[in-house]
Amino acid sequence: MTTYFISDLHMEKIESPIANTFSEFLKRLNQNDTLYILGDLFESWIGDDNVSELSQFVIDQLNSLSKQGIHIGIMHGNRDFLIGQDFCDAASIELINDPYIIEINGEKAMLTHGDQLCTDDHEYQAFRSVVRNPIWQKDFLNFPISKREKIAGETKDASKQSKVQKTMEIMDVNPDAVLKAFKENAVEIMIHGHTHRPNVHKISNDQNKLTRYVLGDWSKESAIILKWDETGIELLDLADSH
Repeated sequence: MTTYFISDLHMEKIESPIANTFSEFLKRLNQNDTLYILGDLFESWIGDDNVSELSQFVIDQLNSLSKQGIHIGIMHGNRDFLIGQDFCDAASIELINDPYIIEINGEKAMLTHGDQLCTDDHEYQAFRSVVRNPIWQKDFLNFPISKREKIAGETKDASKQSKVQKTMEIMDVNPDAVLKAFKENAVEIMIHGHTHRPNVHKISNDQNKLTRYVLGDWSKESAIILKWDETGIELLDLADSH
């Protein structure tokens, strides 16, 4: 039994290196394995009713795995937070909360997309509090698909412009927010994505040795995953196995 973690694929098109790598990666999973997708599987998601060639491709791929006895959990990211139950039912996967606590080999770990830890980015956190409001989401999903696409495009453009003016430190996790999350969730292992800075961070405080695993975003050149089995936990780049 192996548990895999991925995030930040930001898939946009079915005919792309990332979609191909995703499909090939899924083939390595075996019965009784588990896959956790920690947000931003898609570059954009404007509602389960906006069925596309890509969304149907992903549904078919995940559904096939589920039928083989592979459990799949998906978490909202900052790009695809409108993924709903209809999509998850069609793909036979579980929509999990953020944060989400798991236990493997007697060790507890906290899973999170990671954007909530970037507390120094006040502009983003203000935006997040608006779009994660159920009332805002209900209103948005009631718009015609064409209007939703327009709003999503404008939001993406504004986000790109905003990032240009922000330092790397502001867009990274806040150390105090990380320690607070460790304490509140009573874990010594944290796994997240969002920042696109794959690494393993060892943190020593007064009582515990804490480890924070950061997943990477996927591109033509790189596809970072985290693998956890009886031998331990390791970050791997699928590109290295080609």
